[in-house]
Amino acid sequence: MKKRIVAGMMAILMALGTLTGCGSAQASAADGASGSSAQRTVEDIREAGVLKVGAKSDTLNIGMIDTSTGEYKGYEIDLAYEIAASIFDCTAEEAKKNGLVEFTSVTAKTRGGLLDNGELDCVIAAFTITEERKKSWDFTQQYRLEPVTFLVRKDSGATTLADMDGFIIGVGQGTTTADLIKEYAAEKNIDANYEIQDFQYITDGVAALKTGQIDAYSVDRSALVSYVDDTLMLTEDAFGVQEIGIALKKGNDELTSYMDDVITDLKESGRLDEMKKEWGVMTDSEVEAAMQ
Repeated sequence: MKKRIVAGMMAILMALGTLTGCGSAQASAADGASGSSAQRTVEDIREAGVLKVGAKSDTLNIGMIDTSTGEYKGYEIDLAYEIAASIFDCTAEEAKKNGLVEFTSVTAKTRGGLLDNGELDCVIAAFTITEERKKSWDFTQQYRLEPVTFLVRKDSGATTLADMDGFIIGVGQGTTTADLIKEYAAEKNIDANYEIQDFQYITDGVAALKTGQIDAYSVDRSALVSYVDDTLMLTEDAFGVQEIGIALKKGNDELTSYMDDVITDLKESGRLDEMKKEWGVMTDSEVEAAMQ
């Protein structure tokens, strides 16, 4: 990773004792108030000793909290540690061990506001890149391509959207899923009369599916695959491939560019694909093959 700080500045900061490196996270005057709307630079984060990340806490394999340890785990969590490793010049494991990432649980409804008011440096939480969203936030390149599909009960008789006439379909509140379903239906000339119901958490949606309150739940395939069991299955649908990137406060060009470079390095080294395979997330090539 190309470093964004000259050797002279490094020496000055070290002399002042403000460069945290891979030591444990600690408070710093540079960190400011948690609700500050100021944009933090890479150097601000180094001085503060912690990267503040908005993450999913309810999505298996992507971003979740291990109830036995209270720790965040998943593909997007590992990505956050890789970024912290680059910022603090250490390994991802050291970044995790030394608490160099401070995670805040976010939903599609809350993540934007937490970025806007400066409580977070970035959001790594299944944030789909769209032209409309680019007007409000900055995004890195995609770190995950993800097709959308449906989770249904096996006894529902549905194998595609065409079988879902009269269904209540659950989607994540504040996501693009409902629009993608509508576009998919139009593209495939599917005449199914369905109803959309919003859920703040995917776990609530899956629970509603199991109890019969809804008939299907739709979101990224990787977020659903871990819920497949003796009673639930994925349909044959694969549509609306989404580019998911890291979101940052609008105008924070320096930090956005830095994180974009980290993603490029992870892709070129093969590490990003390794992480995807570790967590059961489809690689870009697998997504492309599935859409053919």
